[in-house]
Amino acid sequence: MKWGIHLPQLGRAASLDLLVEVARRAEAGGFQDVWVADHVAVPVDLEGMPSFFPEPVPLLAAVAAHTQRVGLGTSVLVPAYRNPMHFAKQWATLDWLAPGRTILGVGAGWLEAEFEACGVPMIRRAPRLDDYLDGWRAAWSGATEYRSEHFSFTGVRINPRPAVPVPIWIGGSSPGALRRAARCDGWMGTWAPPGVFADRLEMLRAEQRRLGRFPGETTISIHMELRLGEELSTAGRWSVVGDGYGDREMVVGDVDHMAEVLSPYINTGLEHVLLVPLARSADEWLHHVDTLPTLFT
Repeated sequence: MKWGIHLPQLGRAASLDLLVEVARRAEAGGFQDVWVADHVAVPVDLEGMPSFFPEPVPLLAAVAAHTQRVGLGTSVLVPAYRNPMHFAKQWATLDWLAPGRTILGVGAGWLEAEFEACGVPMIRRAPRLDDYLDGWRAAWSGATEYRSEHFSFTGVRINPRPAVPVPIWIGGSSPGALRRAARCDGWMGTWAPPGVFADRLEMLRAEQRRLGRFPGETTISIHMELRLGEELSTAGRWSVVGDGYGDREMVVGDVDHMAEVLSPYINTGLEHVLLVPLARSADEWLHHVDTLPTLFT
């Protein structure tokens, strides 16, 4: 098992100092990777979601400057919101700052108002994502030409380029996301009961077999929102802590309970878990990042 932790990116507790401190403690505590999320333009009428949502790549660059080993990931970034060539250069630069440490978690996106705000149609977002991923791989490998419906270039190249291929992990649990994940380096599944998780994993494995790929070529991950301490009200959690979506299930208890909850997922094939603390203050964040490593030490 490998363990990641979401950084304090948004909400009332968020600050650059806390973000860096949590990342440093996560690295010292044995976490394999640290993660940030992505929203560009938050609709004002979307209940519970804070508009304070810093951009992921600059945040990971700040973390890279204060760590040496820990992986740096996005869970998940929506490529459609960005110019694909510009982003290829941004991510390659991040990887240059932290060679071999970046993990590009991506998803097709779901928030129509955000697509509209970014001037991008929501329709055909899945083919757009596929074109961007293939185009990025081409650009990062040194290609000077690539053509597709949504991303094309010719006679240009980008530098710096990643020294090793950037791992691409796919977020989501729809059939399309599972098929895409089977072709990529990781699957970031949404939280679900163990039986549902097992069914989704079997769909992914079936697609891998169809493609001639094998278990181990796609890392199996799931995110788990959790809280050490007293339970929070489910409704409007974001207005309290800034790090949870609406009424999604939250695991509350001590570390032993967390391990018990994760056990059936691990037995089914879970290889990586992204722990998403729900903390209302800097002190609570530091308590989570200092205590959770007992899960794996």
